[in-house]
Amino acid sequence: MKKQWSMIKQGIIQKKKVIMTVSIASVLLFGGAAGTAVYAVNKGALSEDEAVKMISEKLGGEVTQYEKDWDQPMTYEMTVKTEEGYQDVDVDAEKGEILSQEMEDDDDEDMSTQKAVETAKISMDQAEKIALKKVDGQITDVELDSENGILVYELEINQGQKEYDVVVDATTGKVLKTELDD
Repeated sequence: MKKQWSMIKQGIIQKKKVIMTVSIASVLLFGGAAGTAVYAVNKGALSEDEAVKMISEKLGGEVTQYEKDWDQPMTYEMTVKTEEGYQDVDVDAEKGEILSQEMEDDDDEDMSTQKAVETAKISMDQAEKIALKKVDGQITDVELDSENGILVYELEINQGQKEYDVVVDATTGKVLKTELDD
């Protein structure tokens, strides 16, 4: 009986070793694949801060609004305040090259970006900090917009598998809406 019990015990130990080896190999394999995918997506890509600094210097102005567009090629869509006025600029996120650039038309029916930025009492950075206090995560998009006659920052925040839309009043800094995006 002792011999049979010893053989059963040896079999269980052997199976545990196999299961452990397969588990470790799987974790290493999938972890490596995930790391490689993240590297491939971000390989050579400029950070948002690098892109903003570079475009500010190139155009001699201040980036007042930006958004990362994940399409291929990955780009940054920016609004830049220069001496000539406001320009909409698309920048290659990998190479930093300006893909398109055009002056904004002040004849729009909506509030022009220039008037909106001048009217806003809260900066984009302040709005981001306020929104992140409400919803912890990664900001993926910020836009200065007019909603029902109120100047607001509309922010998208990724929180793992969830995405939230947060609206911050650009005059008072008050969070007007926090909504889970479906």
